[in-house]
Amino acid sequence: MIIVSDAHISKSRGNHSDFFKMLAAIEKTEHDLIFLGDIFDLWIALPRYEEDIHVNFIAWNREQKNNRTIGFLEGNHEFYLAAQRAQAFTWCSDEAWWQDDAGTIFLHGDQVNRKDKKYLAFRKLIKNNVVEFILRHLPYGPELVMRVKHELKQTNKKFRIQIPWDEIVLFAENRFAAGVDTIFVGHFHQEYCYRNQEFKKMYLLPDWLGTQKVTLYHKNPRKISTLHWRDLL
Repeated sequence: MIIVSDAHISKSRGNHSDFFKMLAAIEKTEHDLIFLGDIFDLWIALPRYEEDIHVNFIAWNREQKNNRTIGFLEGNHEFYLAAQRAQAFTWCSDEAWWQDDAGTIFLHGDQVNRKDKKYLAFRKLIKNNVVEFILRHLPYGPELVMRVKHELKQTNKKFRIQIPWDEIVLFAENRFAAGVDTIFVGHFHQEYCYRNQEFKKMYLLPDWLGTQKVTLYHKNPRKISTLHWRDLL
């Protein structure tokens, strides 16, 4: 399985070309695939809001889910994807995490820090059916996109200065106590492995934006590694 997190693709960044080259490379593998959120710098999955990079990504997934299992977890830069574009993937979720049949948890990670109340309040305010309806029908809705993007950057500014290790460890230990032994987390743009005394592990994954790395997860036998996407072939 290939896990991709925090690519923050946008035309303004100019990183969309390499991203789609990576997708072409993945086509030549037999791996399943999970997108762990913030794949696009901003994706409002409603008519009039999507760009050609979103449309092309949807088309790629529609075709490739015939060849592999593809999952998508909404990050804090994606909106209404699970409600509007789930059919493009094998599964798509806007929940805090997704758990597979083996009990492994995958999460974007934006809801881990329960002390970041301003962001959590913003998330609750913006990610609901009422706001979705308003954006869908608002005549000048697309012009509000940049405002939404600005708010995303302002909601938890002080919490980005340092990684909330206490909250991350607390989350991990709570899940471990519930029987989980492996967790994959995006969002924090830092590669790290936390292991408790029982050798249960939580992996913070590298951000594709800064590293162009992906995580390769072999289940049997279990092996987890990170590598540049060009090394997939």
